Amino acid sequence: MTARTTLAVITVSLVSLTSCATTIIDTAPTTTAVAPTTTIPSGTPDELFAQMQQTIALLSKALSESNKGVARLRLAEIESIWSTLKPQVAERGDQFVQDMQRIVDLAISSIERNRPADADKSLRFLTLVIETL
Repeated sequence: MTARTTLAVITVSLVSLTSCATTIIDTAPTTTAVAPTTTIPSGTPDELFAQMQQTIALLSKALSESNKGVARLRLAEIESIWSTLKPQVAERGDQFVQDMQRIVDLAISSIERNRPADADKSLRFLTLVIETL
């Protein structure tokens, strides 16, 4: 092989190898994640019960529409309402607080176990509690 042929083979090899270099072009849009804002519920026990009832109804609707993201947000609202309401209803006795905790636990299990019926039960039981107030 002559020097000229060897040089031609090396040149062709270098040109062809450099054209196979990996080029990454990032075309994905960049977004900044925004943390959800959480407001601490406030109001009288009657207002908080009504707010919890409405939120559980929205939880049930989100689960029936298979919208897990909205359902998780509704559950966070329910837990927040309950944490505010719990000290306000403590004077009603331990049994009342335990019954309310069961209602909240049904809402939690509706998401953890993917059981929309638990959200419906939670709403029905809460409605019964509100009627007795």
